[in-house]
Amino acid sequence: MGKLWNFEAFSERPALIGDTGAELTYGDLAALSAELEKAIEPGGERPLVMFVCRNTLGGLCGYAALMNLGYPVLPASEGLPTEMWKAIMNLYRPGLLLLPKEKKGACPAMREVFEFRDYVLLRTNFAQRYPVNERLGLLITTSGSTGSAKYVRQSWDNLRFNAAAIADFLDIGPSDKSITCLPPQYTYALSMLHANLLRGASVVTTQSGVMDSEFWDLLESEEVTQFHAVPNTYDMLRRIGMFEDDFPDLRLLTQAGGKLSRELQAYYADYAAENGKRFVIMYGQSEATADITWLPPEDALHKPGSVGVVVPGGRLAIVDEAGNEITEPHVRGELCYQGPNVAMGYAQRGEDLSAGDEWNGKLRTGDIAEFDEDGYFSITGRLKRYIKLAGHRVSLDEVDGLIMDALNILSVSVGTDDHLTIFVTEEKYRDILLDFIRDRLNAARTGLRVMVIDEFPMNEGGKVLYSRLQEIAEKD
Repeated sequence: MGKLWNFEAFSERPALIGDTGAELTYGDLAALSAELEKAIEPGGERPLVMFVCRNTLGGLCGYAALMNLGYPVLPASEGLPTEMWKAIMNLYRPGLLLLPKEKKGACPAMREVFEFRDYVLLRTNFAQRYPVNERLGLLITTSGSTGSAKYVRQSWDNLRFNAAAIADFLDIGPSDKSITCLPPQYTYALSMLHANLLRGASVVTTQSGVMDSEFWDLLESEEVTQFHAVPNTYDMLRRIGMFEDDFPDLRLLTQAGGKLSRELQAYYADYAAENGKRFVIMYGQSEATADITWLPPEDALHKPGSVGVVVPGGRLAIVDEAGNEITEPHVRGELCYQGPNVAMGYAQRGEDLSAGDEWNGKLRTGDIAEFDEDGYFSITGRLKRYIKLAGHRVSLDEVDGLIMDALNILSVSVGTDDHLTIFVTEEKYRDILLDFIRDRLNAARTGLRVMVIDEFPMNEGGKVLYSRLQEIAEKD
């Protein structure tokens, strides 16, 4: 199987830096791994580890050490109520539990194996555990919904390929410093951590958020070179003018975790170009161990709305409803990906942990896309984000895109056949949108509503919870 990272190669370099200035070198991580291996007393097996996540030195060093020893990990949000992460634990029966010390009291019958900083490793007391496929490296939630028990089964080979691809096209090196900005249970966050550890870079850990002044003070004082965020975060930061001033040490900004509006893409591409930085847009899915495409920074300004080109070593195709590959530019179909980072399949219960590779390197993404004459791809919607209005097939994502492009209004559309509801956050837009949609979309002349909501419900990764909005629409 081999290790994910070579800690010894960067022994003197800082690997993880806390928000108090404390740091752990790569040599410290190597030593911790050796201590953990002795403490766990493995008998050749590597049981599943459940990791109750937080962005601290203790949490991330424990995760990195266990992963590098070959223990498959199931990350769970620290924000989950105790009964919810216990329910997931009972479903999958991990052999070890890595959690913050103050949560240890929730598991009084479990024996402590090891402790470091704010975390403790416990041995669970399940009488029987589910067998685990030796290729399984990581279980990642599919949707980001806090209590979901459905996970993507990512293999060790998936993780290696993804980390190397990202490290290559982002040009990550030992002198780089990243900062934690996303919940660690998300595939985007872990992909950035993995890529940085692969190249001997440093990761600054903090539980402060991007709306806290402490976050930006830390970013500047630690001379952070990389910033990684989702569209919602970039939108908030633009609204408060955070990037109106330069951050001299910051050389790289990346975006993933959802579609960035053309307006925001232009804003940050301009900022990067004017200040000598790289702004890289990425697109992917947990089912592909995060990354499928990347938009080179030199293309960010003249390829609006594009997610770029396929990651090195992968292949993309667009297919029509009959499954035939589309070869002409600007013709839409389902985006299909093939590559070494396609995960093995899903897990919905403990019995699935022993399953092998069910997808064989091929993934139908469920996204509607097209490519241009240069081979650059754009995502235009989701297969499941379609409804019928007066017999016409309508993409809800295209409705939102139309509103943004024409009116520069952020909206979220949901609906069922013959019922379209558009949500906005300001009352002044209600009549404007009603008139605009009725004029531009004849099929929506009936069964159309515009509803005002204080804010769009989102998960911890900044993705809109469409199901929550649909529930609101149906209750009204």
